[in-house]
Formats: sequence, structure tokens, C-alpha cells
Amino acid sequence: MPGAETSIVVHVPAKKIYEVVADFASYPDFHPEVKKVEIHKKGKHLSAGFEISVIKKIRYTLNFELTPYKKIVWNLVEGDIFKNNHGYWLFEEEGKNKTKATYHIEVDFGFMVPSLITNKLVGHNLPAMMKKFKQRAESL
Repeated sequence: MPGAETSIVVHVPAKKIYEVVADFASYPDFHPEVKKVEIHKKGKHLSAGFEISVIKKIRYTLNFELTPYKKIVWNLVEGDIFKNNHGYWLFEEEGKNKTKATYHIEVDFGFMVPSLITNKLVGHNLPAMMKKFKQRAESL
């Protein structure tokens, strides 16, 4: 199963970057590939549907388990091309107003997906995505 992990240091407390990541409905405001987010269930066990555009339009729904200011874990409920999609965000304080944010994802596709799409979805977009979350958190 293709997977990837990356970390970035954000110059905000863990609470702030956690709140940016957990605010799924605002993703289209700062993440151009995310076209639409629908929150189906709120709380510590949240469910959200996403529509993204990465070479083609992709729709999927994830269940999230939220551990405030520490971790966000997700698992796939259903999706257009995913057979499996799970991962986590981990937030580790590294001093005052400094947090290491780690993003880990593993995906499996239900059919043959061209490597161009797989690489773009799993690996190549991660540094740019992490930078968008960092900029969002540090600008608020």
C-alpha cells in the first residue's frame, strides 16, 4: 500500500495548528485542490466528505477521531477511487510557540491507478500541502 510521511515545524502552539487542521470546512479557503467539504457528523468522532481536484475530481468520506491538540486519526468510509485511506496528524510541542506537525497517510486504490495520479496524491503534494497548513496557522 503506497504511503508517505512528512513533518514540518510550525511557529504556533500545538492548539493553533490542531485547530486549523481540524477545521475541515475551511480547507477550500486556503487549499486550492479541495473544492468542497461536507461535515456529516461533529464531535470527537467526526465524519466529513471531501471533493478534491488532483488531475481529476475525486470524492471520498473519512471518519476522524480527534484527540484535542495532540492527534487526528482518519479512516476511509467510502470513495471514488480509494479502497483504503488511513493516516494521522500528530502535533508535538517543541517549545513556546513551536510545534512539530507530522502527517502520515497510507492509501490503497480499488483498481489500477496510473502512477502519475498515485505519486501526486500520496507523495508529491505533501510538501506543498504542509506549507499551506503552516502558512494558514501562522497567519491567524
